[in-house]
Amino acid sequence: MNPPLIVRIMPLAMGILAALVHWFIPRLTRPDLYFAVTVAPGFRDSTEGRSILRRYRLEVIGVSALALPLLAACSLTRALALAPLLILLLLGGCFGAFYRARRLVLPHAVSPTTVREAQVTHGNRRIPGGWVIASGPFVLLAACAGYLRTHWSRIPARLVMHWGARGQPDRWAARSAGVVFFPLLIAAAVLLGMTLILYGIAHWLRPIYAGGPQGARESRFRRTISTLLLAVEYCIALLFSWIAIRPLLPDPYQYPPAAIAILPGLIAVAMVAILMWLGQGGSRTPPAQRLQSESPKPVGDRTDDRCWKLGVFYFNRDDPSVMVEKRFGIGYTMNFAHPLAWAILLLLLLVPIAITTSILLRHAVR
Repeated sequence: MNPPLIVRIMPLAMGILAALVHWFIPRLTRPDLYFAVTVAPGFRDSTEGRSILRRYRLEVIGVSALALPLLAACSLTRALALAPLLILLLLGGCFGAFYRARRLVLPHAVSPTTVREAQVTHGNRRIPGGWVIASGPFVLLAACAGYLRTHWSRIPARLVMHWGARGQPDRWAARSAGVVFFPLLIAAAVLLGMTLILYGIAHWLRPIYAGGPQGARESRFRRTISTLLLAVEYCIALLFSWIAIRPLLPDPYQYPPAAIAILPGLIAVAMVAILMWLGQGGSRTPPAQRLQSESPKPVGDRTDDRCWKLGVFYFNRDDPSVMVEKRFGIGYTMNFAHPLAWAILLLLLLVPIAITTSILLRHAVR
């Protein structure tokens, strides 16, 4: 039995989504940031700015034309295991196009305004719904753990750990507390990292505009990001709870249903659509664009171009902020000069690290 069609085409769908996002990203940033460089607000609509964008998009098309057919071939054959590598190659090619475009924009860089704005009070800088809503995913994991503990005798002595390319179980493990509760522990670690990000958006993020129409749009954008992040947390809690409780289902050896692959994909598409509609910091709303274009000097994100390594990694020891707005993309990134940023990153990477380590250990034992 082969995996369901929806499962096999998910890598292709992810590749198409990644290509579309990279096509539109340059027009989704703040008007005075172009390929992670501070520029005059009207530069990206100039002849030179349009030429750089055209070249970037042609390179994205070239990379996509190479990677997407190969992803389609993987979806129709038994080479599905190669899909992650092809997606990485697609992302790497798009990054290369961005980096070359950034080098073309750098000669047109200008100094941002030296005026700084600061909020006197935090006002509505809080997690949407408060800590009661934020604790929901952890409560769900705890309830699942309690259910597994009280029904321990019903859990099979051998548990399926992996399904092969034909949809048949090919890796097993003996029942133990470590195996049964492993999905819940991994989910809890990831949720902890995401909750720190939620807290950081509310308390560790320096606003670019402290007030006025731009400040209101920035605040709404921040709340939208937090709400979407909360939705992802609930999705993760539900997904890993289902994985943990699967041995108690009527047919624990059956290949996971297609909904397990569809739900994360639908959430990803919805998030991308909402963020593209808003633009970075809410900058795509027409009044905000007009107000920023009338600024006498570019504001950007009030950070120095020199602190952005390769245009995507922010490293500034003199900045106490743990999180800042992305310069290429939508949302936030870390100040990698801050120790707390690395702690959060480690928690978020715990899942792939733990899965890779467990696979290597099993092969070493064999």
